[in-house]
Amino acid sequence: MRTSSQSGKGISGERTRGFTLVELLVVMVIIAILATVGLPALRGIGKGNRMSAATRQVMDDLALARLRAISSRSAVYMVFVPTNLLARMAAEPSDAVRRQLTNLVSSQYSGYALVTRRSVGDQPGQERPQYVSEWKQLPEGVLFAPYKFEAAWTNAPNEYLRSFQRVDNGWLPFPHSTNYLAGYPLPVLAFNARGQLMSLAGTSGAAMDEIIPLAEGSVFYGDLGGSLTAPDVEIKPPNNFTNNMIRINWLTGRASVEQIQPQ
Repeated sequence: MRTSSQSGKGISGERTRGFTLVELLVVMVIIAILATVGLPALRGIGKGNRMSAATRQVMDDLALARLRAISSRSAVYMVFVPTNLLARMAAEPSDAVRRQLTNLVSSQYSGYALVTRRSVGDQPGQERPQYVSEWKQLPEGVLFAPYKFEAAWTNAPNEYLRSFQRVDNGWLPFPHSTNYLAGYPLPVLAFNARGQLMSLAGTSGAAMDEIIPLAEGSVFYGDLGGSLTAPDVEIKPPNNFTNNMIRINWLTGRASVEQIQPQ
């Protein structure tokens, strides 16, 4: 059997060759260009999926609150984490309650839970408030629009500017069903026994839809020894919540995604 006696030659007798340095550099440049073009697009896909997940989560929980209100024939409240927890913690004498509030600090502008004042089977005039859900949080990087927590805008005539209604916490339990922190207003929205949006005491004007804008941004918290005001919120890009809105029809209580088309 005849074999090749020359090194570097294949069976056919042709000399094999590898990549030259120039060819390797060209391939590396092409890979770098593709990465530069493709990575921002991939990050955009991630952000879009995150916002879509947040929208779906909120809509599912709104539907749950409405269904629970109808089935239990009692009002159900979506309670949002207040934005001044540090101030409340500083004034709270109970160590147990302070620990509960500490667990919710990172949920400011993004946390909520469902609460009812009555349960199925309660006798008339008797109430057993309970949390219908655990405390939930929007996906990381997604927030409720900060203006929804501004107490001064509770009665704004424009539904796009109106903030969440507020109830005194001596009336609704917070942060758990056994705690009542009197004098501590909570941002809420509520469904009545017919599944409609409720107007609570202290609000005025005709019934209108509830607009819940979602935003991409970050929350920066001060330490317990620093400022006791609400944390700083940075929305990127500014006012991007105008692109992601959930509308709740006040008459039916049903939620839908609203997209504002550019003029």
